[in-house]
Amino acid sequence: MRKSRICRVAGVAAAAGLTGCATLFTGTTDDLSFDASVPDVRLSIDGEVQGQLPLTIKMSRNFMGGRRFLARFERAGYATQEFELKREFNTVAILDVSSTIISGGVDVLTGSLMRFAPRQYHVQMVEAGTNSTSVEFQHTLDLYRFALTNYRDLQKDIARGGGYHLVAFTWLICAGDAEARRQVVERSVSRGSSLVGASTAHGFVHEFDRMLAESAALRRYRLDRTIRAATQ
Repeated sequence: MRKSRICRVAGVAAAAGLTGCATLFTGTTDDLSFDASVPDVRLSIDGEVQGQLPLTIKMSRNFMGGRRFLARFERAGYATQEFELKREFNTVAILDVSSTIISGGVDVLTGSLMRFAPRQYHVQMVEAGTNSTSVEFQHTLDLYRFALTNYRDLQKDIARGGGYHLVAFTWLICAGDAEARRQVVERSVSRGSSLVGASTAHGFVHEFDRMLAESAALRRYRLDRTIRAATQ
């Protein structure tokens, strides 16, 4: 009987130790990084100004009080853009919700039940009066999307002197121009230290675009084709 009581006490202690475990394991905030195709873009979230991009902020997951997590991007001369920051179910919270009622309630209040995804954003600003459905703008979006999504694989290819992702990316950049693609690959490999050393997707994209802009022969292949069109 005494052994049974000890076991029950141990079980209660274990359950208490699990209280808020999603909070313990994953916290109640996420670091969100924002970047834009042009400088001096102002970011507001739910009407509260956060600062100018590029910017990394620690964002509370707490969704109580009618929070929408609506991000708004503004700069003079450019169309204002806004969208809701997406969140997904935090699987670690399953441990918490399935342990005790009190624990699950804590996670709902703190926001640990959900987490932000994605946590890195690139905003392609559109000049006021510019058609965002143009071929140039859509191609720019494709380039940024590929680079931001595959930057780790691109870094590996650059470090080893070539590879599938680098070939695919340079073909996309140069629209099938074999000679231009070869030059982009060679220049990427020669500038490997700065490209491979970029610690974030945004940093890699900026370094790659800077590399293209510094070459008179490759400047026309900059990632942002709207900039290229405006400067030619």
